[in-house]
Amino acid sequence: MAEGTGAIALADGGIETALIERLGQELPEFAAFVLLDTARGRDALRDYYRPFVELAASRGMRIVLDTPTWRASADWGARLGYDEEALARANADAVALVRTLVEAVAPGAEATVNGCVGPRSDDYVAADRMTADEAERYHAPQVRALAEAGADRITAVTALDAAEAVGVVRAAEAARIPAAVSFAVGSDGRLADGSALAEAIAAVDAATGASADAFLVNCAHPEELRRGLGGEPELSRIAGLRLNAARHGEETGDAPEAFAAAVLELLERLPAVTTLGGCCGTDVPHIAAIAERSRA
Repeated sequence: MAEGTGAIALADGGIETALIERLGQELPEFAAFVLLDTARGRDALRDYYRPFVELAASRGMRIVLDTPTWRASADWGARLGYDEEALARANADAVALVRTLVEAVAPGAEATVNGCVGPRSDDYVAADRMTADEAERYHAPQVRALAEAGADRITAVTALDAAEAVGVVRAAEAARIPAAVSFAVGSDGRLADGSALAEAIAAVDAATGASADAFLVNCAHPEELRRGLGGEPELSRIAGLRLNAARHGEETGDAPEAFAAAVLELLERLPAVTTLGGCCGTDVPHIAAIAERSRA
């Protein structure tokens, strides 16, 4: 089930930071998909997801779970010793792990298994950025692997500019799977290329015939996102938030209750949002606080 269709759905939290801090895992290149290679790693991934599924089930809420595949594309895979075949297998295994966990923990739950596609590079250097066509070619193998494995949707997560987001959406169209775009914004509320959220959304919609199911924002503190919100109609396309507990440059994040309050205050400006989760520095207590407040 996609965002924008009914009552609030929960999403999981900041998978990489939770795996490191709660579950003591080492993630080379901040890559969670490498845990799929060992029984111990797969157990850690299940231990990460399980409480989110239990939380949603106990409250009768929908759950949206990102696969641990933010780094499972060609360039990141090459750094970690994965060739194309190994990456395809990892993406397929990720979908299977999340799907079977939901079925085991909460049979019959309304769950979306979201194929997570991260950016080719975290470092924004304008001269090195891809065109939309280049991005489509780059991301197509991962998108295809996730689609063939049975993911419900693809999301470009922490998208840094409109062009790469367009490429992911087009790759998803070619693979015949729904797509969404989750933009990351900086401390000024703008994308890495300096564009406003509304501008980036408009650019993606113009280049794809508005074929993306929805837009989200992740990897920013609620206060930072608020700085980037105007009154533009394009912001009505934002249907999900997965935000950070801490502001950029700060080590200490908000406590779960304060984080939840700040997230839910944003819904006054973004009334189309129906999916709420977390990103860096968030874990089960933060999402539980959102669940409690959203049902109050």
